[in-house]
Amino acid sequence: MKKPSFFSDKIDMTLLVSSLLAAVLGILVINSASWALDAHIRYILVQSAALILGVGAMTGVIFFSYKYFEKLRYLIFAAGVGLLILVLAVGKLSHGTQGWLVLGPITVQPSEIAKICFILTLSLHISKKYDSINNPKTLAGLILHLLCYVFPVLMQPDFGTATVFVIIFAFELFFAGIHRKYIIGVCSLGAIVSPIIWFLLEEYQKNRIISLFSPEKDPTGSGYHVLQSKLAIGSGMIWGRGYLKGPQTQYGYLPEKQTDFVFSVIGEEFGLIGAIFIAALLLLIVYRCFDNAKSCSHDTFGEMICIGVGSMMFFHVLENIGMCLGLLPITGIPLPFISYGGSNLVTCFIAVGLVQNVRMRRRATKFDFMEPHTL
Repeated sequence: MKKPSFFSDKIDMTLLVSSLLAAVLGILVINSASWALDAHIRYILVQSAALILGVGAMTGVIFFSYKYFEKLRYLIFAAGVGLLILVLAVGKLSHGTQGWLVLGPITVQPSEIAKICFILTLSLHISKKYDSINNPKTLAGLILHLLCYVFPVLMQPDFGTATVFVIIFAFELFFAGIHRKYIIGVCSLGAIVSPIIWFLLEEYQKNRIISLFSPEKDPTGSGYHVLQSKLAIGSGMIWGRGYLKGPQTQYGYLPEKQTDFVFSVIGEEFGLIGAIFIAALLLLIVYRCFDNAKSCSHDTFGEMICIGVGSMMFFHVLENIGMCLGLLPITGIPLPFISYGGSNLVTCFIAVGLVQNVRMRRRATKFDFMEPHTL
């Protein structure tokens, strides 16, 4: 019998191929979405460069044993939180959020990098406290861990990204075995404080939520994005209008078409079939992340990393598609691998690299040349 090769035995080829395919398809969609824009070529070049950089970063992460991150946990934590604080001080303001750092010709979104830092540090924190996960003192420490990341993001303000951190936190705690009494308590508390949160929201944030239920009340204002998105998707019907032939996309009616509403472009030009294919492809990536978590359940740190990545990807997919369909509030959450944005694309590939890293080390392998000698 032929001996399995390193890649077929260790690498999750389904996850790898799905990620690469999604990124390539993303560039094709961005090409159509930005076709009529002056910066068309720049969008393609930036996304293509991010794809190359992301694949390189993923490769580097794969061969750098995730167990080594335990020794770097304080540095990783400081880097993640530090970047979020730095952007508050010197970040660029865009669309009402101060969430970007300008480094010469390059614009970086630190919150994307912070997501990876959070997944690593939270996963390690949970693995260290796994046996006492339902201890109030342990939970208080974990909540403080979360707040260190969430508070600077809320200060930007970026409620969408803050929600991503909360979702990662909730998923990891759930799979770590948190008692249901805490889940019920948090849900009850959320219901109680919701009216208070409503009054703390800015007017434009309230309008986004209101427009979710009745966008027709303000068709040229807060409801414009949702109405144009739904119109674009609906006009695509089963097979779509054709590549580069979507009226809403090509004539500029659809806003943020290369970023937030890229799924609407897919629905308009590739129809229901294309939209289902992209959604299924992204959910396959999510599934592979969770499946790899199940296969390494003997190692809590590795398991939590996979769950953290899977939950991050899942929420991004759910929120972005729901937002484009008018089922969820508009938050500016990008569609993984598809939406324009170098920071997000590189982050997605690093996240996939972490899952591959954990999968590879389910068993000892001669490729672990970055394995710490103490482990």
